[in-house]
Amino acid sequence: MAITDRYTLSPSPLIELNGREEETVNMTLQAAPDADTGIVSGIVRLGNGTPVPSATVMLFTQTGEPFEHTSSNAAGRFIFPRVPVGSYFITAMEPTYLTPVRTSIAVLRNRTAEVEIIMQTDPNGQKNAIFGTVRTTVGGEPLSDATVELFQTIGASQLLAGIVSTNSEGQYLFADLDSGNFFIRASKAGYLSNQSASTDLTNRDYTPLDLILPADPDQLTGTISGIITDSGTNNAIPNAIVALYTIANGTESIVDISRTNAGGFYGFGDLPAGTYRVKATVQVET
Repeated sequence: MAITDRYTLSPSPLIELNGREEETVNMTLQAAPDADTGIVSGIVRLGNGTPVPSATVMLFTQTGEPFEHTSSNAAGRFIFPRVPVGSYFITAMEPTYLTPVRTSIAVLRNRTAEVEIIMQTDPNGQKNAIFGTVRTTVGGEPLSDATVELFQTIGASQLLAGIVSTNSEGQYLFADLDSGNFFIRASKAGYLSNQSASTDLTNRDYTPLDLILPADPDQLTGTISGIITDSGTNNAIPNAIVALYTIANGTESIVDISRTNAGGFYGFGDLPAGTYRVKATVQVET
């Protein structure tokens, strides 16, 4: 039989006796609360028996709702007193360890349910992370769907280590990173790309790296490009002179001159809205 309180232990007022006196002390006891409860206790440990101290132990109702939590002591022990009778689930969590699957337990009236929670070391528990937000200006609007590239510097080389996109709040995350030196680069159409300073990661570093992408001043401009060929042979003409004209009120004016490359290709960029014409020729000195 387990010993339980039917009534709450209640103290009397202080009693002073001075010699031959007879004092009467009558008391009224109150029924112990939570009479329909039990106890859940146990230990959190590794498979080899090593206790896991300071683990957060969580108790859930039968429907999966969190009921209560506590921490394991230096010996890995924990206890939940006065748990209402019923069915529960239990598990534990602690950084650098994998969270075990929740196991079911039954709490009986005036009984102790003893539980053993076995944890495993997280193989990625000592790895690092880089996270942050990409914005238009300092304190400005977040940029969603921006491309964020992660690079690791190894010696003189910069190796691409990952590519992600920002969410609706401009946030990104690179997790499970080995120790090393890293930097990020962000880009999005209509904005100038930007790159962070490099940072060293080691032993569970969680480093924030935010970036600002200024609006591209030429985002509303266009391009004109093409290939110049010989009409007889259809071969590309290298080093041809290509002139770009604007046309306004019937008047043509040259705004830029370029030359074709070895493949006969030319290009003009950052062109504002307007009407243009391209003229090409080949000139030689005689």
